[in-house]
Amino acid sequence: MDNLKSLIRLNYLSFTKKEKQIADFLLEHMEDARTMSISELAVSCQVADSTISLFAKKIGLSGFKELNVYLNNTNRNILESVAEHDDEETIVNKVYQSNIISLENTFKLLDYKHLNQAMELMSKSNKVIFFALGGSTPIALDAYHKFLRSPINVEFNLDYHIQLLTAGKLNEKSCAFIISHRGNNPDILRIVELLEDNHVPIICLTSFNHTELVKAAKVSLLTPAEELDYRDSGIYTRRISQMVLIDLLFTLLISAHKEETIANLEKMRSALEYTK
Repeated sequence: MDNLKSLIRLNYLSFTKKEKQIADFLLEHMEDARTMSISELAVSCQVADSTISLFAKKIGLSGFKELNVYLNNTNRNILESVAEHDDEETIVNKVYQSNIISLENTFKLLDYKHLNQAMELMSKSNKVIFFALGGSTPIALDAYHKFLRSPINVEFNLDYHIQLLTAGKLNEKSCAFIISHRGNNPDILRIVELLEDNHVPIICLTSFNHTELVKAAKVSLLTPAEELDYRDSGIYTRRISQMVLIDLLFTLLISAHKEETIANLEKMRSALEYTK
């Protein structure tokens, strides 16, 4: 991934206090940071030079030199915030472009090995259960609706208490698919705890790396936590990227099981005949 802002946001929850000072400065003053030496950047962030180098390694870079390369390669116009004075055409353009950028960054972050591992794990499990809360619920519902058309057995329930009960009854032959933006929600982590107790393999779809959810998951699918700002309302563009990842998984799975999928779709068409 060549977008430094996305790389910082992806790892933000795992940063120490000092590392967050660097991250916050870079996110807010990237233009200024482009021309700074390591010592100048350290002074601006109120940290030691060595902390800058450690920060660069924390996000997967070799050190300050590579960090500087990323600083100068990152798109200067990425995800412009919606301003009070913006007219309708400007707002539409910013929202549209922000979603395009989010998709591009998701593609750059895509790990084909993890994608195939997730598809294989879902294929061999006797049941795939989706878990999600809050803003991630629509993504889980969309995934559930799609995978009902596949040969695999899927479940999803909107009620949190039923999700807890379900997690407590699963075993290693099942598969849990958890969708969580931050991956540190206490309610989600309670579900994770129950799944781990029962040795249930976990696939997670999330926007932050190195969280408790990612550590517990057998396979992690990551989408950058891009945000289109307007009065700190958090207009996240992650949802479209997450839905595209679900589409990728679904397409890979049905492509690998063509005959079973066709038979399953015929059964579904027959079941829905009476609604015409």
